[in-house]
Amino acid sequence: MMRTQLTLMILLVCSSWVWSYSTEKAGFTIEVNGELNPYKVFSVFVMPGASFSVTSDVTLDCVSDRLLTQPTDQGWQVTAPEKSGAYSLRLAFGTLTMKLNVLVLTPLTQMKGEYLNGYRLGNYPAKALRGNPIYHKPDGLFEVTMENQDLQLTPHFTLKQFLCKQVGAFPKYLIVRERLLLKLEYLLEKVNEHDISSETFGFISGYRTPFYNASIKNVQYSRHVYGGAADIYIDQDRDGRMDDLNRDGIINEKDVRVFHQIVEGEFGKPTYDKYKGGLGFYRKNGRHHGFIHVDVRGTRARW
Repeated sequence: MMRTQLTLMILLVCSSWVWSYSTEKAGFTIEVNGELNPYKVFSVFVMPGASFSVTSDVTLDCVSDRLLTQPTDQGWQVTAPEKSGAYSLRLAFGTLTMKLNVLVLTPLTQMKGEYLNGYRLGNYPAKALRGNPIYHKPDGLFEVTMENQDLQLTPHFTLKQFLCKQVGAFPKYLIVRERLLLKLEYLLEKVNEHDISSETFGFISGYRTPFYNASIKNVQYSRHVYGGAADIYIDQDRDGRMDDLNRDGIINEKDVRVFHQIVEGEFGKPTYDKYKGGLGFYRKNGRHHGFIHVDVRGTRARW
């Protein structure tokens, strides 16, 4: 009897170590802000009072008690409230459902000097780099509080993972490109297909304020300050550094290279074309462990 109980206890403890990855796809796809989303949870960042379309190849039911929604021939027209904050829609196709977070931004016209509600942002460049619209100053940023920081932006990534690392109290502010969210979900799926268990990525850096970006002496037009980049690593054991991906018993730059090669291996595939951008390889140094940089600039860049 005691042997049976002991075996059961071992099985229960061991079962807590087992994690099975799921893509968490909804079973239907929507197009919003020019992006195609297949996931059960997705998020869009919009200005107060702005309208946007949610379209799909299937007929969707749409429910929200705080957002103005109107049916169209191909889906729904959604109008954001004038008040900044987090709102949500429930989209359904039969028994299949999707949650769409509508994150209403705080306009940067409310800034006083370099600060927005006491949070130091610094100054964005006055002109877009070479006139490229992806380097335009954002019109607004989303306000992150203690209460909403755990908001799930997509099935495997939360709001607080993208927060700037600069020291400061809440509220804090950020912006994240919808395409970056989709790229991270795509890459997480590919990592798991390579027999590397990972339920999310560890973040060295997501969004950066222009002030913080300048303080670490990064380039002025870093994709991080526009919400289009992430410095990431695989950390399923949650020890704050890259896991032993090549399983040689040593954690070093070879493990970073494994992750880098998985991402590089997607380049040129039709499914990856819309996610093409920068890919950087970073070794361990005095400030951080090894990681890779990914972004959605739309053109290939490597370093």
